Amino acid sequence: MKKILFLSFILLFGLELALAQEDARNAEAGQAYNSGLELARKEKFKEAVAEFKKAVAADANFPQAHYMLAVCYKKLSDYKNAEAQFKEAINKDSKFEVAYVALANLQAEMDRITDAINTFSAALAFSPNSAKANYGLGKIYYDQKKFTNALPLLEKATQADANYSLAYSVKGLTLKALRRYEEAEKAFQSAIDTERKRTSKGTFYYYLGEVHMLEKKYNQAIDAFNNALKMSRSAIKKAGANFNLGKIYQSMGQNQKARQYFKDAAKNSSWKQAAEYEIDIIDNPSKYSN
Repeated sequence: MKKILFLSFILLFGLELALAQEDARNAEAGQAYNSGLELARKEKFKEAVAEFKKAVAADANFPQAHYMLAVCYKKLSDYKNAEAQFKEAINKDSKFEVAYVALANLQAEMDRITDAINTFSAALAFSPNSAKANYGLGKIYYDQKKFTNALPLLEKATQADANYSLAYSVKGLTLKALRRYEEAEKAFQSAIDTERKRTSKGTFYYYLGEVHMLEKKYNQAIDAFNNALKMSRSAIKKAGANFNLGKIYQSMGQNQKARQYFKDAAKNSSWKQAAEYEIDIIDNPSKYSN
């Protein structure tokens, strides 16, 4: 047996696995595995699959190789084989938390929500403080509008990882749905403070602006929506920010300023009808007078 150093690897585009461990593997399995990692780093996923297959053929008990094989299949949109390999990784290591989370996320993407719930729950059974499992299950419940079920899971996710911006964001959306606006403000501010990507900050500022607007804190809402316009790359979010700024200025009696924001919002097809309606109210007030 030869000691092989399994290299640290962080897969781009969402799924992460950090392997910084020394483990006893035979040379053939270890070399194939490390070769697969290098290919995956270069996004040569088809070639990486062949190497990870060699690794699992050479070592019958190699959960990390099954996991990476699954990741590569997923990148190739081969969800059937990806699911099978995530399950094989779990069979080899019943407490392989990252594999449970990846499998559950895959099942959710495939719209197999019950399976995803069961997989996240299985991970939480042995790792109750898992930030990603708590977030994943909480996000499912949020999407299902089961807000009282979602909230404690999202709170556990942010307690487990104080820099988990996505968890803060969905926590904020959940609190907003529960009309707990002051708490939602704090959650969105935490999302902004912990997020590194400027574009994601823009989205979180948009959500914060919506909450300020509901609270009629218009000056704070204006600041938040302006930050969303500066930072977000989402055309829908930018149009939404323009529309909401229009509504705020309209409520303040500044109709011409409001009109310009509505005009900008109308450039987006998703907001066009609503924005043009508001413009018509400004241009033809007699049509809408009682």
